[in-house]
Amino acid sequence: MFGGIGLTGRGRIIPQMSLVFSTESVEIEGGHLSGGLLELGNAVLALFWEGERPVLGSTTLTLPSRVSSQLVGDRDQLLGQMIGEYLTKRFGKMALVSTNLTPGTAAVAGRALIEMTRRLAEKMS
Repeated sequence: MFGGIGLTGRGRIIPQMSLVFSTESVEIEGGHLSGGLLELGNAVLALFWEGERPVLGSTTLTLPSRVSSQLVGDRDQLLGQMIGEYLTKRFGKMALVSTNLTPGTAAVAGRALIEMTRRLAEKMS
């Protein structure tokens, strides 16, 4: 890819789309929580993490039928499921939710992350 333009095998130039996350951060209990939301054609991807750099954490997949599966990790499973169910209801698509929180933060950050999810979803609408 050269400057946002992709070349096919036949030399045709095809513009490449970029992925843009809607992001937000909050301070809670002296910590820095961040989140990002990306809407794809058939899914919504949500990432939540502590600190300055995004980190993949426990990951939950929620289908539009509201069936959830924990794919990776075992922390914050209920929080990932609640966020996933909200996103599938809001967007009508499957939701992939990653939460990377320390055990102490997860206990106090649940409400803040759900509110952050609502604000991120509103930005996408």
